[in-house]
Amino acid sequence: MATHLQPLRFTGGELVKIARLPLVWAVIVLCALVNLLMAAAVTPANTVARYNYASAVAVAIGSKVGPEFDRALTLIGPSGGATSSGSAASPRDAAQSDTETVRDAKPTGPVIIVRIPKESTMTADELHRQLTAVTRGATNTLAGYDATTTRDAMLAQVAGDPAATWLMQRKYDAYAARVAHLASTGAALDLAAGSATDPTLNHWTNMTGYLFFETCTLAVLLMALALGYERTAGTEQLMMATRVGRRLIAPKIAAGLIASTIAYLLLVAAIVIPYLMVFDVRGVWSASVTSQFNTVFGQRPFVTWWDLTIGQYLFVRLALGLAITLCFALFTAVLGLLLRNTFAVAGCVGIAVILVIGVVGAAHATGLPWVAWIGGFNPVGVLLLREQWFTELGLDAPTAFWETGVTVCSLVYLTAALAAARRAFRHKDLAA
Repeated sequence: MATHLQPLRFTGGELVKIARLPLVWAVIVLCALVNLLMAAAVTPANTVARYNYASAVAVAIGSKVGPEFDRALTLIGPSGGATSSGSAASPRDAAQSDTETVRDAKPTGPVIIVRIPKESTMTADELHRQLTAVTRGATNTLAGYDATTTRDAMLAQVAGDPAATWLMQRKYDAYAARVAHLASTGAALDLAAGSATDPTLNHWTNMTGYLFFETCTLAVLLMALALGYERTAGTEQLMMATRVGRRLIAPKIAAGLIASTIAYLLLVAAIVIPYLMVFDVRGVWSASVTSQFNTVFGQRPFVTWWDLTIGQYLFVRLALGLAITLCFALFTAVLGLLLRNTFAVAGCVGIAVILVIGVVGAAHATGLPWVAWIGGFNPVGVLLLREQWFTELGLDAPTAFWETGVTVCSLVYLTAALAAARRAFRHKDLAA
């Protein structure tokens, strides 16, 4: 029984070694502080106010725009005013309040509880007028959306390549079917956060984009430190001289993967918790991410291959980010077993990342889609597409679910490479 528990005990010991390194905590704290500062600097208070007002309205009267929504919104007229304790308040007082109650002039009207930042210059009346302006007369935009223009533009870029043309035709046929399906479900009619949907989701995308680069860098650092700890401590020769010592490599790799996951979750928490403290997501995260108020680069509908709410989209985005982070940890483990030098491992990972970025960029510049697809068939290639995950990805992807498929394949081939590296490591002469 005790023999079966030893790997867990050894893994725990390796985790303790990593946790005792001040460098690890210094990097984690630095990343968290940078993310917090960026979040505070790039989110205008008026945008937060528009977001929170739309969310509160959706909770009170429903989240589907249309004639019924228009009628219900008129009942929450600006004549109702804003209060923080039920009494009348001036626009100046409203702008100074953290939480405001927007009442209908009629006693039976809905009551809207809104979290308006003190820094916002917008009153509840102004928020109501803006929301009314963007939602009045809204129609199902996907019902009239024709994906043919996008399809033709992509096909024109791969003209002359029969295989690439065939792939892109199949992808955009599936894309057109997705548009028709989402139009039939009325996904575009979801209010989400109204006019604040685009900037806040772009803010989230940017923040998680920084997060993924940070956590991938941390994964490289943690795995390299886990495998190079004995060399740094001067005990590598003693450990590698015995069969049992060499078996400790597996717990070290497991500890590196676990530490990478924990670091990822800590940095996610450093983003999500402040986000939830600022933004009222009650009426937003249940809306379809394909709402007409959310677009790709402000032009095309945000059509995803799955039916996703905004909350689900943010969750699967974070899940994919974790998978990519683990890919970097696995790649570092492979190099760590082959090179056995922490600095050399980190340098090789950096060179590999630069090479992938260079190959993909050059392929796009010279119009070679296959080179871009093959060169981007790895976690770095997926990271480069992070702003449009789960959409059709344009010329960057030859098939649907490209980023998901590439990530799963990367986990598989990196795990296989790690297994091969472990077998080679066990038979390698490390006494010298």
